[in-house]
Amino acid sequence: MELDIHTGKRVLYKHNGQWEVGEISDLMPPAITEKGLFLFIIPKEYINTPDIAYLHDVEINDIFLDAVPVEDWMTQYNYLMPKNEYIDFIKSDEFDKSIERAYVSDGEYYYYSINKFTEQWLNKQPFEYVVREE
Repeated sequence: MELDIHTGKRVLYKHNGQWEVGEISDLMPPAITEKGLFLFIIPKEYINTPDIAYLHDVEINDIFLDAVPVEDWMTQYNYLMPKNEYIDFIKSDEFDKSIERAYVSDGEYYYYSINKFTEQWLNKQPFEYVVREE
């Protein structure tokens, strides 16, 4: 398995037990300590801003590296949808759990797959969008 780790890469990272969106920083080099390999992450609210207030140092095992950009066609053909609309969809007669593949999204990238198609599980996720596969 090949890892794609580079500065500027969009990631999820654990912060206070919750997934947060960030970007791998080039402002500080990675650090290896007795606790593991740490990368420095820019929180989403500071990405593309000239003044980065702080960085999070995150152990590599607390980073999700498989973020995929949301493409324009996904928005155009309604593959990207607000979480509340997706919740309505999973309650509808059109929904088929056996063939559904969907991912949580922040509207710019999508991340891990949805494995529980319940309103309760979806509402616990810290994202406001869902990307459905074709």
